[in-house]
Amino acid sequence: MKPVHSTPPKLTEASLAFALLKAAAVLTRVLREGRSLDQALAAESKGVKSPQALGAIQDLAYFGMRNLGPGQVLTRLISGKTLLSPEPLNELMALGFGLLWDDKNPKYPAHTVVDQMVYACTGSEQFARAKGLANACLRNFLRDANTWRTKALEDPLAQHKLPVWWVEKLKSSHPDHWETILTQAQSHPPLVVRVNSRTSTPQAYADQLNVAGMQASLIGKQGVLLAKPVPVSSLPGFDLGQVSVQDSAAQLASQLLNPKNGQRILDACAAPGGKTGHLLELADIELVALDSNPQRLGSVEDNIRRIAPTLNGQWDLRLKVAQAELLDTWWDGVPFDGILADVPCTGSGVVRRHPDIPWLRRPDDIAKLSQIQHKILNALWSTLKPGGTLLLVTCSIFPEEGPLLAKAFQENHPDALAQTAPGWVLPTVSGNPDQGFDSSPDGFFFAKFEKSTTS
Repeated sequence: MKPVHSTPPKLTEASLAFALLKAAAVLTRVLREGRSLDQALAAESKGVKSPQALGAIQDLAYFGMRNLGPGQVLTRLISGKTLLSPEPLNELMALGFGLLWDDKNPKYPAHTVVDQMVYACTGSEQFARAKGLANACLRNFLRDANTWRTKALEDPLAQHKLPVWWVEKLKSSHPDHWETILTQAQSHPPLVVRVNSRTSTPQAYADQLNVAGMQASLIGKQGVLLAKPVPVSSLPGFDLGQVSVQDSAAQLASQLLNPKNGQRILDACAAPGGKTGHLLELADIELVALDSNPQRLGSVEDNIRRIAPTLNGQWDLRLKVAQAELLDTWWDGVPFDGILADVPCTGSGVVRRHPDIPWLRRPDDIAKLSQIQHKILNALWSTLKPGGTLLLVTCSIFPEEGPLLAKAFQENHPDALAQTAPGWVLPTVSGNPDQGFDSSPDGFFFAKFEKSTTS
């Protein structure tokens, strides 16, 4: 007789098992293919029709990234293997253990996680043979969870939930704040909106939200913080360009550059377009927006199209696909009054929004990106008018991409006169009250320079 091969049961989109498999596949794409979390989610969401399933996959993928450290450590400890086969099984198991890690505030009941993990393996040709291993390992953990947690916490990867080199870099960069920075990195980001100054005031918009039952408070000069995140489609006036989603710290950039009517402004490295839109809201300007990625520049165009009806002024926007440092490919020789240089960086200040960042970066990335940052700044400086302003911005909290970068730039350019700027805005749990942020902002660095009018 020929052996009978059973066909794995087809998982429905409504099942947790389906979402677990998809979310684990997202983690695999991030860790083993170097994809960003957004790119991996887009790839794994193709063909999924149910909005509930799409939401569950995204939720589990973000949860899995934030809890990857403990999940990886428990997988190794309890399986007794450095690497499971097939390799993507490591991400599925790490996700399962991540869900079981917190018994005080679990996302799902423990028995549900175990049952659906086993069912996920049963319903997958790739993992069908691993269902016994998955069941045994997860139940082994539950039999003595406290002991396993204690043992796992001896490993810094489980203790801090992030790669060890990343944690050590934070310690050396911010010896007084690294622990609260790590805590903030594991938290869910708040929803902050920027109120379009051409249509309303922050106080009026906060009042409108509160009347609508969405608790809101003021943050910074133009920001409104919602107590609970909501879909952007629920925000009054969003489709009409009256508000935009933008973190309170990110809103500082355009405010610091402070464009004036009639000026020629450059927004270098513009995508996804939050700062681009903010600049146009603040003044009637001629704006050149660059980005090296045509797809990302498309998001800038979408953002401006949404707010354009509110502008009603003498403004002009030119979008250019180009690398900022390659002047011959985009600059027409006409100097700028102001430059917003939001240069590429590690993104170490926005980990709570992008939990994949520490897992995608490597220690030598900091030096590589720093070289690019220097090239961009040196090139852009030559396009600035005497008396003009360049604002350096990075969403990084590493010194090489902040104060050391600004210091080296000023040393290389004697005609660069330092102006008042916040420097670091740190992503600590308590916020930065001295800078007007009672709630925790994203991490940024700001340095401002005026070009001397004397040679």
